[in-house]
Amino acid sequence: MRTQEGMLTEVERINAVVLTLGCMTAAVIMREFKYVFSFGVGSAIVTLNFRFLRKGVEGIFRHLQQRESSEGSPQENRQFIRRISRKAFIVKLPLMFFALVTAVTLVVLYGDINVVFFLVGLSTVFISVLLSYVASAFKPVGERSKQHGA
Repeated sequence: MRTQEGMLTEVERINAVVLTLGCMTAAVIMREFKYVFSFGVGSAIVTLNFRFLRKGVEGIFRHLQQRESSEGSPQENRQFIRRISRKAFIVKLPLMFFALVTAVTLVVLYGDINVVFFLVGLSTVFISVLLSYVASAFKPVGERSKQHGA
């Protein structure tokens, strides 16, 4: 059965394949390290960002589920949820976004990169998500309905 976690793991796996194939393709076609480096750095930045966001959001929901299943008054649970939500969504996510923007800015300003290959590298998570959904569309109808609970 394909769960949300399984889908995210599949996207990460496909992303590693896209990163590898993209670097090899850039090396074969362009025959210059600058292009391979540009694609690889862009893809690595967005892959790590995807991974950190996934782990962060999973941690938030894990804490919320543990708190809901534990003994406690509804008032205490609501306060805990507000505190976790505030901490996570007001502090952690903007910090992660700032780190992403900082990494991209530093690479563009100080790295010897090709901007086009860097931008294509930054789009690898999008490509991986598309490939994951296209792959699931070609699965037999019975298997797809099991995956989505229909």
